[in-house]
Amino acid sequence: MNLKIYSVAFLILLGCMQAKCQNLLHLADSLQGGTQKGKPYQPSTWKDTRLINAQTTKTAAPKSMIFRIVHRFGNMGTQDGGFHTLYGFDVASDIYFSFEFGITKNLEVGIGRSMQQELIDVMAKYRILTQKTDVMPISMALYEDAGVTPELNSILYANSSVSSGPFSDRLMYLSQLIIDRRFCERLSVELFTGLSHRNYIISKINPNNNAADQTNIPYVGAGGRLGITKHSALVFDYYYVISAYRANNSFYSNSFSVGYEVETGGHVFEINLSNATFINENNIIPNTTDSWFSGGFKLGFSISRAFNL
Repeated sequence: MNLKIYSVAFLILLGCMQAKCQNLLHLADSLQGGTQKGKPYQPSTWKDTRLINAQTTKTAAPKSMIFRIVHRFGNMGTQDGGFHTLYGFDVASDIYFSFEFGITKNLEVGIGRSMQQELIDVMAKYRILTQKTDVMPISMALYEDAGVTPELNSILYANSSVSSGPFSDRLMYLSQLIIDRRFCERLSVELFTGLSHRNYIISKINPNNNAADQTNIPYVGAGGRLGITKHSALVFDYYYVISAYRANNSFYSNSFSVGYEVETGGHVFEINLSNATFINENNIIPNTTDSWFSGGFKLGFSISRAFNL
């Protein structure tokens, strides 16, 4: 019941914001002596190609490259955090860097590497629709990611009944559809859904409902950006994992992250808090175990820089 009440309240709030934003847009149009019908919002809906953990519909510009470095520290509020680890600063939960290349106006490809599981991933994102005033109300993009972990067999197959396996055990994939809307100059919201697939998992059973872990895990999520100034904003993203094995299982949590984003001269800098240990989506969806309520949130930051090629 509470979820229904919150959902209705959220929709009403968005409707009110949209109405207010539309009034401001119409006022701006009248002052300019015309309308902006059919023209895309400027600047673009998002400042970067990803929020915190989640992707956006934004792609790298043609003949450009985006270099990104992301760092996530340790837990700030759990027993292994606190003063003795300087509230997580002594710990590197994950470090990720990537290169994204703009191929066309709506297509980018990229490659990245995560410290966790030594994961190397390749990705592609294609923007299917672009929001335009009074013509197209949303933007839409398709995101695909494939990862491989080259870590040692002793680590990959730890706690397993086997000590080795085929190369295909090391592969994992993710498909995602992203839909967003910029409601006005300051507010953008996105919804996304997808499927995470791992070729190899260790067989586990949830004792609370006898559900087994699965190689395919569907998920849905949401993210948003609320502008504070012309070049800064509050951002958030949330993943809801649809898995019987993870339902009613206190060991797993859904990833929720909040952050503050600043755009400055070709760079986008962000500082954030997240309960996700990992940075790559292939690991976030099946493996988020820390909870905000038990102090399992971590400080992190990211820096992205666009270069013309």
